Amino acid sequence: MTTKAEASIPQIKEGKFIIVDTTLRSTDTMWFDEMSGDYGDAGRKVYLAIKDRALSNNPKVPLKPMDLNGMDVRLQGHDANGVFKRVSLATRMIDAEKGRVEITIPREIYINPGAYENAEFEIYEVNGDTVISTVPVGFEVYNNHAHITTNETKQFSDEFNALIKELESATADEIEKLNAKFSELIASVKIANNNVAGLEQSVATWTKNVADKAVALLDGDNQFTGKNDFLVPINGFVTGITNKIYTVNDPKQDVNDINKLRSLPEATTTVDYYSNNGTLNNPMESNYFMVETRKVTRDTAFQTITNMNLVDGEIKQRTVQAMSTQPVFGNWYTTAKWCPWRTLVPYLGDKFVVGLIVPQYRFKGQSVEIKGDISPKETIENTNGGEYTLFDNLPFKFATGQQQVQIGSGNTVFGYFTTGNRIVMQKYMFAGKDAPVIKGGYIGIAGTFALD
Repeated sequence: MTTKAEASIPQIKEGKFIIVDTTLRSTDTMWFDEMSGDYGDAGRKVYLAIKDRALSNNPKVPLKPMDLNGMDVRLQGHDANGVFKRVSLATRMIDAEKGRVEITIPREIYINPGAYENAEFEIYEVNGDTVISTVPVGFEVYNNHAHITTNETKQFSDEFNALIKELESATADEIEKLNAKFSELIASVKIANNNVAGLEQSVATWTKNVADKAVALLDGDNQFTGKNDFLVPINGFVTGITNKIYTVNDPKQDVNDINKLRSLPEATTTVDYYSNNGTLNNPMESNYFMVETRKVTRDTAFQTITNMNLVDGEIKQRTVQAMSTQPVFGNWYTTAKWCPWRTLVPYLGDKFVVGLIVPQYRFKGQSVEIKGDISPKETIENTNGGEYTLFDNLPFKFATGQQQVQIGSGNTVFGYFTTGNRIVMQKYMFAGKDAPVIKGGYIGIAGTFALD
């Protein structure tokens, strides 16, 4: 282990770049304050100017920049606990001809406090991994007293971790190639005592996991038996729910798109949200709605369409059958509809005005509730027992065959009927005879009516 006091080579800089002399003897060590850091540091950057001498190691010959074209630089060594660490994928070539590079040091280097037992920069050829030169360096991990001192024994190689990630997503025919890469990596670190066995064991473990289907393969059938967290949406289909949003910027969709329904696997649930998409065959009054499709078999699907905001909403359902042959789209049936009380004043007949209580309506399930009263603008003589429109062009349609009898002012009796989107009054009577509808009298309207 080399401490800062024991380091024999002084540090020289060219601006922010530290000169790395590739002609140093293996017994010489250059101390790097820039690489020393606190426990848990991550992302520390070191700038190097790699230099050598032309055709000579004579110290009297000036150093010159080492041409790093076709080469790369990595850091490796044993930390204060003797654990092997290696960083190969964090080097950025700033100027290859001038030998200038930047190395970003990961957190794994700063785990065990104390001076590194040994460390070196290794300059190597990218093709063939031939080592050109090694330069001994020293640095330290400080115990900043913000963390408990650890005794971490896990080896680290960013190359190895990258290969592990490749293996996790590899197809079966790629595994052999990856194993060859692992073998090359292991061979390149044989100089590091007690490390080859650990890497070889990791390779063997992963290879066995693949063979036993203990890891997921891209081209294989995978079964997840534990809890899995997916941090991004899953593309494709699962036995669960997939989501898709269509906006005004997307091509117009069709709620009755049979090709889309046919393409869904069985036992699949999808949820599509349409946001002002101009969707065809939209059964809702709003252009903002959600369709949940549950495809049960190759021929049958159940669909629920929902429009909802903070105060009102509507839910409809239908079935789609015979999808693989002659598709049959069932009618949409309203299963729920709701809204706050809304005024009926804009729909008053031309002979009536608002009475004491403003007439209002609200949806409730498949029905509409109505309340309030109205009054004739002028006295209606009603000599022939006529029919008088109370409300017209209503924003909903009644189911057929509904009528009610009400008591009006002065114990008059009248009936009113619903037809389409109208409410009509008939048989305004008193003591069994037609009676005038007196100006200033009140006609109460209240009840629950089924909707078509």
